[in-house]
Amino acid sequence: MELDGSKRRSKRFMNSEGRGNNWIDEQPCDSAAAVISRLSFPICELPVHILCDIFARLPLKSIFQCQCVCKTFLDLLKDPYFIELHFSRSSTLTTYLFFHENLRKRAILRFLSFNHDEVDISLCSSGDQSFNHDFRVRPHIACQISAQFGHIQRLDFVGSCNGLMCLYMESPPKPFYAICNPICCKMIKLPSLVVSAPLYTHANNSGFGYCLKTKKYKVISFMYLTSIDSVTSAESKRMVANIHTLGSDSWRRVENAPRPKLKSFDPLLNGVLHWITDSYKPCELVSSFDLATETFKFVPPPAHFSLQYVNRISWINIGVLKDCLCICYIYEDADFEVWLMREYGVKASWTRHVSIDTKFYIKLQVEDLQRPIKFLNNGDLWFISSSESLVSFSPTKKTFRELRAMGPRKREVNAHDFSFISLEDVVGAECPKMMGMRLKNLMSLC
Repeated sequence: MELDGSKRRSKRFMNSEGRGNNWIDEQPCDSAAAVISRLSFPICELPVHILCDIFARLPLKSIFQCQCVCKTFLDLLKDPYFIELHFSRSSTLTTYLFFHENLRKRAILRFLSFNHDEVDISLCSSGDQSFNHDFRVRPHIACQISAQFGHIQRLDFVGSCNGLMCLYMESPPKPFYAICNPICCKMIKLPSLVVSAPLYTHANNSGFGYCLKTKKYKVISFMYLTSIDSVTSAESKRMVANIHTLGSDSWRRVENAPRPKLKSFDPLLNGVLHWITDSYKPCELVSSFDLATETFKFVPPPAHFSLQYVNRISWINIGVLKDCLCICYIYEDADFEVWLMREYGVKASWTRHVSIDTKFYIKLQVEDLQRPIKFLNNGDLWFISSSESLVSFSPTKKTFRELRAMGPRKREVNAHDFSFISLEDVVGAECPKMMGMRLKNLMSLC
């Protein structure tokens, strides 16, 4: 079988955001071509890159089934070219959300999948003045899987990047960070963060991201360092940060870290993590950490963020929308606004993208928008409503859509993009021992 151009290697993984857009070459690498050349099925008459394109468009359930057909298909679907192509396509076809539950000595992650073509349940419009509780809509049925972790007192989600998840687990005798790929059922435990209690205490805020320049994944952990004055015996606390690069065996400390106020819903942009700080100064409101240089900087806020204006903001968060840094906040408990930084680092480039009057949607309350879940590629905003339902708001149509009832205690919902990235390839030769993940209902995910 002739495979024109099959010897061209695919470009390595990730774009500047660590999300995957412009890194796919036109042809697969040598290993994929060699795999297909061994097949005798009629489908092998197709060029290899077309076969990979077909497989990359399949739902996860079908991909898992194809892996079981034969070893040749299994090798093809583990090829780096297919993995990269699949990841670039998956987020445009399906959105995956998850929430975690901390049970008695056990933690559970539950994943829900939403097909973009099926999420079309319209509830009400901002131009409709006749609101009532009789919406008469059917709940969207989403497929789900569950992953279980044994002997864990508490699990906290740190971040998601390129299909990998970073988790912080409180487990005796000491807590630890872990990186996992849920659909590959693999997890690695990071080296212990050596601290001396009670001088060091965990600040319940961490970050996880990918740096394109160094092609490394890094985890940052914020901690309080307590100092005692030798004369007055007075205690004071300052923030320090500890950095771990996946593949290394230690952590490094970075001084003079700003104090994060809360977790960002989507903090990674161009290899830089972002947080809202607890500073009362508007110029120090947004902090960034460059994963390449491992330095902290402050990002200038919108020009109208005076001290008086910021004091009227009841809640604020930061994320990424349309490859731009965005600030979401609620002003005077009435208006929800989203501002985009069109040119990163330029104060004058902030522009208002969305403004929502929280009073015109009967099921919407101020606290519902305190932590957005995700901005889709089309600009739609997803959040959890007071009725414990997943709701989408379209800025262009000015409409709300109720997508699915989430049930009680599901307010901590996050987004995650699945991929088949190998943890062994990410960590390298010094890969620590893999930990198994108990995964339920995997084949029902579609």
